[in-house]
Amino acid sequence: MNTAGKLLAGAALYCLVTLSVLAQESVPGKVYVAEIIGGVTFTVGGKVMNLKKSDSLPIQGARIETAVAASVILVYSNGTSIYIDEKTIVEIRKFIQQPFASGVDTAVFEPSVSDTLASVTQGRVIITTNELASGTSMIYLTPQSQVKIRGKEVVIEVQDQETRIYLLSGNATVTPQDAGPDSLGQPLQGGQTAVVTNSAADSATIQVTALDQNYVNSISLQVAAAERAQKIVVFQTVSPPDGGPPEIQAKSVVSVNLPVPLTVSPSTLRTGD
Repeated sequence: MNTAGKLLAGAALYCLVTLSVLAQESVPGKVYVAEIIGGVTFTVGGKVMNLKKSDSLPIQGARIETAVAASVILVYSNGTSIYIDEKTIVEIRKFIQQPFASGVDTAVFEPSVSDTLASVTQGRVIITTNELASGTSMIYLTPQSQVKIRGKEVVIEVQDQETRIYLLSGNATVTPQDAGPDSLGQPLQGGQTAVVTNSAADSATIQVTALDQNYVNSISLQVAAAERAQKIVVFQTVSPPDGGPPEIQAKSVVSVNLPVPLTVSPSTLRTGD
């Protein structure tokens, strides 16, 4: 084989090895239950699980539903936390990430590239992230929109024919669900609110306004609780002694009691921005 042929063969082998490694590096992510109040239903594969504080469990494929006056704070193994308010339904369609060693402060930096695809069909969630890794994808779907999050504090609220995205800090891109494949979406910066509405007869529209400080104040306890949750747990990837696939494990940093956020129905928070 001539030199050119050897180079091509070597390049092909390198690509195959790289793809194989990348495929092996994608492992199912987990969540840590930082706080739980009231009735929360957590279903995976048709099985309802009884959540307890400090639980660590797989999240991909899970459906979480909160009852009236209930809430739960989960910390993903990439360091992102999600506060799920009362009367909310969330489905985690996908959450995988690459393995990572211990020693990364996940409250500050994402330890490895991750891929999150979730949906919020009703209610409200508050998402707080660390510094996300380059290549990470975090998308939350609603009946009206697709929200691509790059950090760092995002509130998604779904009611009736409307989705509201409050970007407290960081940046995100909001795209209507009925937008074409070439749509670039509407970029959002910290301090902005996007309202996405649709009806049976009309296409979805996006209206962007300045963030209402009264609304920010009304959810300050919930945001603080979500941020604090990121600091009470660390994660690492370990290889089982039997040679099985790598697994992500969670470890509590300290035993703390998160500030109990007052649960307020989203319908009472509209300020007519």
